[in-house]
Amino acid sequence: MNSDLHSSSRSFLHTWPLVLLLLAALPAALQAQYTFTTQNGTTIITGYSGGGSIVIPDTLGGFPVTAIAPYAFNQAGTLTGVTMGTNLTTIGTNAFFQCLSLGAIAFTSSVTNIGDGPLYDCTSVTSITMSGTNNFITVSNSVIFNKSQTYLIQFPGGVTASYTIPASVTNVGEAFIGNRLSSISADATNTIYSSLNGVLFDKTQTQLIAYPGSASGSYAVPSTVTIILGSSFEYSINLASVAIGPGVTNIGYAAFFDSSALSSLNVNSGNAYYSSSNGVFFNKAQTQLIQYPIAVAGSYAVPGTVTNIIDGSFGDALGLTSVVIPNSVTYIGLEAFYFCPNLSSVSIGNSVTNIGQEAFFDCNSLNSVVIPASVKTLSAYAFGDCQILTNVCFEGNAPVDGGSVFYYDLSLANVLFVNGASGWTTYYDGFPTAPCASCGSVVTQPSPQLNIARSGNNVILTWLTNSPGFTLQSATNIVQTNWSTVNPSPVAIGNQYTVTNAITGSRTFYRLVN
Repeated sequence: MNSDLHSSSRSFLHTWPLVLLLLAALPAALQAQYTFTTQNGTTIITGYSGGGSIVIPDTLGGFPVTAIAPYAFNQAGTLTGVTMGTNLTTIGTNAFFQCLSLGAIAFTSSVTNIGDGPLYDCTSVTSITMSGTNNFITVSNSVIFNKSQTYLIQFPGGVTASYTIPASVTNVGEAFIGNRLSSISADATNTIYSSLNGVLFDKTQTQLIAYPGSASGSYAVPSTVTIILGSSFEYSINLASVAIGPGVTNIGYAAFFDSSALSSLNVNSGNAYYSSSNGVFFNKAQTQLIQYPIAVAGSYAVPGTVTNIIDGSFGDALGLTSVVIPNSVTYIGLEAFYFCPNLSSVSIGNSVTNIGQEAFFDCNSLNSVVIPASVKTLSAYAFGDCQILTNVCFEGNAPVDGGSVFYYDLSLANVLFVNGASGWTTYYDGFPTAPCASCGSVVTQPSPQLNIARSGNNVILTWLTNSPGFTLQSATNIVQTNWSTVNPSPVAIGNQYTVTNAITGSRTFYRLVN
């Protein structure tokens, strides 16, 4: 790993296979909590299902526990404390990923190897300790370092106020992802890192590395910056907006993920690589939608220039209620709409060929969805845990089933497909299938009511955003057949689409068509 950079990763559910060895020698309660595998006379913990404060056992399955696999304690939400076992030598990357209740963790002198970000986004951790003398790891004031303190392995996510990186540190890895600091600075003699207004940079301040997670308000990226590293703003809970200047040429993956107060990303028009529109972040040509500011509620219509909705771009947009995906889009990425709990309406354009893994996972307001005939692959868990999803209708041939597409969809009884489509069998993804005349006859959108009001010399037309995909048309004679699409295009304001038209003096009729 380069000394002046850190790598970042975003972990996803269902990534790591879990192997359960049920051995009679183990107590039943212990068997229920841990999943593990054995290798060369040792045991590796691969998963955990319990909670509270635990001590990692010295042995499982008759062998010493020597390792915790990457992501093994992934999102163990009720885990509050961990004390490592005395045989443990290795802790994998992101081993305790997003354990939000974890407050304290105690290491033993046996640990010799710790991967990047072992406590990634563990936002409650305030106490990290080390018992005994360890020749490989150092813990100082609850911060984990390698022995020489050149690698800052993990900063405790629940610690607030400010922190200064020691002069010896040349690598911060994933240590500050999910931090709750008000300021991150570096010792003035540190040869790799520097800071400006509490934000961490490389020494030349051309790379923005980590933003303090509890700093509030808006932030303008300094003009010296050309690279914004991945995850640098991730989980910044009070960040309202970010201004990106013309000099930025590279922005890493997940740079702005899960910034819950973020309402706007604004890119200078002179930037040759990136752009923004209404606070939404795109590549320059606006063919890739990179990040939706997740604090923005209501409906959103993806622009017609977009071909790819990038991985995670709408993830955790808690107030998003409906989205229209145009015919230009061919790919909906991994976790693109992951955990959008109020998303009740999705209109998928007829050019989408692939819907990525967990694309709509945990969208618990989604009642119905039409899968267009263009879709060739539905990846694993694409609509998983959508617990009120009742109606699913496919307009074309059976797409590739990535496995558990409709995982834990408790309200879904069967899957429908249009008469004449091929490749369909009695079951799809474990659900009974049935033909239908058309998806429109089964899966319907709410019928919108068009409201018309006068404001000065303008007429204001509105309808609710829970009915996406409708076009506003006008005519001067209600019986004529040549209706025209109204310009300008509707704008989503709150929970309504709104169009403002000047009054011309001619009698005008309006209608919504789908």
